[in-house]
Amino acid sequence: MSKELFDSLRLISSFIVVIPLILSIFKFKSLSAIKLKLFYLLIIVFVVEFIANILWYQKINNLPLYHFYAVIEFLLIINIYRTVLSKIFPKQFFIILGVTFTVFAITNTLFFQNLNTFNSNVTTLLGIIVIFLSLSYFYALLKEVKYNALENNPMFWINAGFLIYFSSNLILFFINNNMFQGSTEASYLVWGLHAIVNIVLTIFYTIALWVNPKKP
Repeated sequence: MSKELFDSLRLISSFIVVIPLILSIFKFKSLSAIKLKLFYLLIIVFVVEFIANILWYQKINNLPLYHFYAVIEFLLIINIYRTVLSKIFPKQFFIILGVTFTVFAITNTLFFQNLNTFNSNVTTLLGIIVIFLSLSYFYALLKEVKYNALENNPMFWINAGFLIYFSSNLILFFINNNMFQGSTEASYLVWGLHAIVNIVLTIFYTIALWVNPKKP
């Protein structure tokens, strides 16, 4: 992948989040609990991407930012699942999950992958857990006696987006940090594909904010 194409994909991937963010602002008064939780996640994504791009253009290592972002992102994601999976997992499960992940992330930064290194251990674990929660949600849907139109279910689109994104990038999160040292054609290709998947995830976010469940 050429550097020009990579730069274009990276910019689109970084700031396409503005679309669902603006949509959620316009519909803020009518946002459901799930959509409101997604809105908080979108705010964090926008702030992190904005700062990361400023650091990128100033040729400053922006990897430390993602060490903190991984923890915040995880806590916001499990907050989304906490309500919709309440019939499968107790509230304490998500509390333990959040605390354990946070401790692991801190330990990883202090002893294994410092702030100037891509935190692949943490993002790999994050991906595995979110995939597990995503599959658990689909299992919960199958157990429902009453049929609901999935295309009008905001959580269905959020969950599908998470599953596609984290499944696609699980290998990326796990690969050796040597891939991220320097600007090579291979790194452009890998991160270019990551940008494409991120764009797809943001499209799913937008659909989730747009649709409304039909009243019974």
